[in-house]
Amino acid sequence: MRRPRPSINLKRKRGRPAPIIGYYRYWVVLTYLSAVSAVVGMYFALSGHVGIAVFCLMVCGLCDMLDGPAARRKERNEREKSYGVQIDSLTDLVSFGVFPVVIGYSLGAINLNFDEGPVSSGMVISTGIAAIYVLAALIRLAYFNVIEIELQGKREIRKYYEGLPVTSVAILIPLVYSICLIFDVLLSLVYPAMLFFIAAAFVARVKIPKIRGRYLLIFLIIGLPIAIFLIWNIGVSK
Repeated sequence: MRRPRPSINLKRKRGRPAPIIGYYRYWVVLTYLSAVSAVVGMYFALSGHVGIAVFCLMVCGLCDMLDGPAARRKERNEREKSYGVQIDSLTDLVSFGVFPVVIGYSLGAINLNFDEGPVSSGMVISTGIAAIYVLAALIRLAYFNVIEIELQGKREIRKYYEGLPVTSVAILIPLVYSICLIFDVLLSLVYPAMLFFIAAAFVARVKIPKIRGRYLLIFLIIGLPIAIFLIWNIGVSK
């Protein structure tokens, strides 16, 4: 008779902690890609390639839309869930808070021209709107985090948003940008007003229903023609 072979434990033993902090699994990679797309878009915006920058903003929105469903497919512990909430909002602040202001600066909508003196009325108004916009996005995201952590503690699911989600600018700004290009409207005049009204919508106590799955469909229906137009316009302008 053959002796039974000793069973081999194929489970991986937990080794030493990783040499760097953070999480790098698939459920958070899309969030990181959104931040990278925002940084790349800022570079193109400051280089004068606004169309490419606006396209990068749409990529940020697509990544943000997909990272939630990816995270829900993975069973995560409480620390991983909390990390997901924090990293998502921090990335959103960069992608949908700071990035649109950089686009506005590249368009001339945010006036930082010191030729008229150290302080001009145009500079005060445009930079004031930019500051209000970033602050409104910051407040909106911080408030979202507080409510989200409370809901996770109670094992409840969010049914609606309060205030306009900051990710909505991934469609609003490309839409307005494309309309201004088509109808030859001076975007540098429209952009500051748009940022101001979007900022007000961020902090408005208005309940917006959360519709899972349908936002991606809406994004594709509206965003795909805009993306095609942006790509075509980038090719024509070369």
